[in-house]
Amino acid sequence: MKARVLAWTGWVLCLTGLIDGVVRQLTRRSPVEWVTGQAEISPWWAALVTVIGAVIVLSATPVAHRRTRVAAVLLSLCVAGIAAQLQLGARLQSDGFYYYAFTRSIWFDRDLNLTNDYALLGIDDPQHQFLLEPTVTGYAQSAWAIGPAIAWMPFFGAGHIAATALAGQGVDVRTDGTSFPYRQAVCLAGLFYGLLGLWWSYRIARTVAGASAATLAVCAIGGGSFVLWYLVREPTMSHSVSMASVAAFTLAWVRHRSSARWQTWALLGLIGGVMVIMRWQNAIVLLLPAAGLLMSPRLAVAFAAGVFVGTWPQLWTWHALYGEWITQPPVSPRLLWWNAQWVDVLWSSRSGLFATSPAAYVGAIGLVFVWRKNRAIAAMGLITLVLMTWTNGAVEDWWAGASYGGRRFDSLIPFLVCGCAVLFTSMTDWVRRRPALTAAAVLAVLVVWNITLMAVARSGAYRIGQIVSFGDLAASQATVAHGWVGHVPSFPANALWAISNRVTPDRFDLLRPNRFLGDPSRPYGRVDIGTSDTDFIGTGWHGVERDGEISFRWTEGTATLVLPLDHAAPLSIQTQLRPFEADGLAPQTLSFVVNGHSLPPVTLAGGWARVEIATESNIWRAGINHVTLNFARETRPADLGGGDGRRLAAAVDYVRIQQR
Repeated sequence: MKARVLAWTGWVLCLTGLIDGVVRQLTRRSPVEWVTGQAEISPWWAALVTVIGAVIVLSATPVAHRRTRVAAVLLSLCVAGIAAQLQLGARLQSDGFYYYAFTRSIWFDRDLNLTNDYALLGIDDPQHQFLLEPTVTGYAQSAWAIGPAIAWMPFFGAGHIAATALAGQGVDVRTDGTSFPYRQAVCLAGLFYGLLGLWWSYRIARTVAGASAATLAVCAIGGGSFVLWYLVREPTMSHSVSMASVAAFTLAWVRHRSSARWQTWALLGLIGGVMVIMRWQNAIVLLLPAAGLLMSPRLAVAFAAGVFVGTWPQLWTWHALYGEWITQPPVSPRLLWWNAQWVDVLWSSRSGLFATSPAAYVGAIGLVFVWRKNRAIAAMGLITLVLMTWTNGAVEDWWAGASYGGRRFDSLIPFLVCGCAVLFTSMTDWVRRRPALTAAAVLAVLVVWNITLMAVARSGAYRIGQIVSFGDLAASQATVAHGWVGHVPSFPANALWAISNRVTPDRFDLLRPNRFLGDPSRPYGRVDIGTSDTDFIGTGWHGVERDGEISFRWTEGTATLVLPLDHAAPLSIQTQLRPFEADGLAPQTLSFVVNGHSLPPVTLAGGWARVEIATESNIWRAGINHVTLNFARETRPADLGGGDGRRLAAAVDYVRIQQR
């Protein structure tokens, strides 16, 4: 009886926190504030109350009652997520507007014509005019999937109820689907589906690892990758609902893939079709299940029929907008299948999956170990990883715009959780068998710390015996270590790139993703000398100076720089520069040397002038190109009666390459 009273008390606390969080999200005011008259109560109090309630429920509920315990944990995570959303200012933004336009149009207008919805949401400015160009059916353009809009409907309905209630109380809130209760409702949807997807991922991981390892893996991948950002900071993107749909399909497939009933495979196909309309890339996850049905026509037909029914909303949307059942909207980014930047989407500092989410690297490595536990899950995960990498790398903007982390890999999350869980188990066994090596690895970290401190002290950045901020010191030590090995999660891509380009691994971070000619829409590249040029210039350059609007550096007689290229091509080298001039000096000449190939010298005119030299593709290479500027003379102004003792050849404003 006592345990039951405790459990009920815990549930009351949990529900109190949940109600407060949801109401606060939808109305911008806590129910406690309504009752007490107090204002600006922290949203974290609801999370604290819920956590306390969850702890009470867990302590009063037998371990055998697994579902009750899981519900308490998920509910507390949900309230904590709402508090985080409120704290971080989560709102409808970015791609979320385009999914949301579908939701609003279906709810209020009962159609798919987004013209008026774009206007109501402020997407009718000159920057978005391309979306308002009528299609063949007279509708506005859209490149976004219909799935998230449908998944948000129940939450949008809750927003409508909140908006109507506020309006009835005299609050100035519009009830046409554009005000904050509706917008914040879809933030709740993103959090809800994200947590649901992580729960389903946990259940998949439990089929290949124990409950403890699966829990640690969910915490590692959910909290240590881009997923967390799209639950609490940008929950109106499609990634949480997409990840949840992949987890739902994978869990159902793992459990029922041996079934011989056509009804089961029809339902699996339906779930798979719904998964595809969340993000079309998720169709990759269907490949292995579909291949497994090749020898069973009856089940294959049932599966295909289910997929067709599940994808019908997207087919209908395309037909309504473009008059075709299957199409690639013209406003979608191009797919460059034979120029996929697969190295970049995994290891680049420009939102590369592994480089920005090291926890995902752990999960991907763990997929190899999953093979010994469950070959079906391992095969599906590895196939998804390979094909998703190729697909995401083929998208014209492979870096996914102004995005946090490798967000387009959301469909990999359930498999990464599995890999992480199995790897945790293997690591535990390894540590148990080799305790001495584990201790040595920990001690090696302390040795590295001391060596980097010595390097900082030797460079003068740390003055021995002086008071120092350990934060600044740690940053200097990290810089030293980075200069030696580069960004560790970018290995081995950065090491191989550094070896092939004769540079250090730390240059990979900025030069590889910033290579020229990598964007088909920009057949040029420019190094603005004196402005963000430190990654490109080498020896022979003096400090930054200005001449009116021009920023520049003086060079010595020989100056070097590197130009990163995506591929070799016939290029023209363009530079704007001003030779050092004085009475009695001969005209200055400049000759470029590109990767050891000398180009004919050019005589420079006085003052600022632009020089252009045509080159053939055979002197260039994909990767780092070493370029030297050789001048005929260098002069010390001090030798001419001035006070400047530097050796000066020319002032350089920029160096630019242009595809011919």
